[in-house]
Amino acid sequence: MAKLITVFGATGTQGGSVANALLEDQDFKVRAVTRNASSDKAKALQAKGAEVVTASLDDPSTLGPALQGAHGVFVLTNYWEHMDQEREIKQGKAIADAAKAAGVLHVVFSGLENVQKIAGFPCPHFDAKGQIEEYMTSIELPVTFVRYSSFYENYISSLKPQKQKGGTYVLGVPMEGAAMDIVSAGDMGPAVRTIFKNRAQWIRKAVGFSGDRITIQQTADILSKHLAPKVFKASDMTADAFAQLCFPGADDLGNMFKFYRLHNPDRSVELTRQLHPAAKSFDTWVAENKEVLQKSLE
Repeated sequence: MAKLITVFGATGTQGGSVANALLEDQDFKVRAVTRNASSDKAKALQAKGAEVVTASLDDPSTLGPALQGAHGVFVLTNYWEHMDQEREIKQGKAIADAAKAAGVLHVVFSGLENVQKIAGFPCPHFDAKGQIEEYMTSIELPVTFVRYSSFYENYISSLKPQKQKGGTYVLGVPMEGAAMDIVSAGDMGPAVRTIFKNRAQWIRKAVGFSGDRITIQQTADILSKHLAPKVFKASDMTADAFAQLCFPGADDLGNMFKFYRLHNPDRSVELTRQLHPAAKSFDTWVAENKEVLQKSLE
C-alpha cells in the first residue's frame, strides 16, 4: 500500500520539488500542506493527485490533522519570512511535538548547523534550525536531517549579480577565494524521495546536499560562458565587510559565508549523486536556465 507523506511548504521551491518527486512514485501518496489552497501551485499539485490541506506552523492546532495517518513528513521552516529566530524555533518544536504525537514513522527535516555553538558567532537562520535539530533529537523523533547548500536559484534572486559601471557583473558572495558547496533546491526532491524509500538506512542521520563545489570565480566563469557577451567576476569583498552592509540580514549572511569558509560544513556531491544520480552541476543548471537568468539581469 502506498505510504502517505505530508509535505510542508509544498508550493515552495524545496517542498514543491519533494511533493512532485513523491507524486511520480506509486509507492507514495502526498498530502500537500499550504496556507493558500486556492493558489495556482496548490491547484497544480491537486491536479497531479495530491491531497491539499491548509495548516500553519504558527498554529499547532492545525498540525495534528495535517499529520493524521501519515507515514512520513517533510518539513522546513522559513527564517526569512519573519526574521525571528525564536519564532522559527517555536515552529520547529511545534511540528516535532505534533509528529511525535501522531506517531509519524519518518520525519525529514530541512535543517542546518548551530553556528553559534560550533563557531562562536551568531548566524540566526542557521542557529534556529540547529536548535530545532537538537530538540528533535532530544525527544527521540525518528528523523533524518537534510542540510541544503546555498541554492543555485539564489543567483536569480537574493544573490543576483550586480552590474558595474564598466558593464561587468559582480557576484557579491564573499567567500574570499574559498570553494563553496551549492545545489539546486528544486533538484533535490528525488534525493529526499530516496531517503523516504530507504528509511532504515537514513533514520537519525544528517545528509548534506551539494550539486557542486566551486569557487565564486569558477561560478562567475560558468555564467560568463553561458551568458556571453555578459562578463561576470567574483567580488573581492570580505565576509566581515559584507556583514556591515545596510540591508536586513546582512550580518546573518556575512557570518554564514564566514562559517562556510572557516568550518567547511559537511556537504557531499558524491552522496547527493548517490541519492539522486541526475543531480545537476552548476554548469548544467545554468545551461538549462539561461533564459530566466538573462531575464533576471535585465
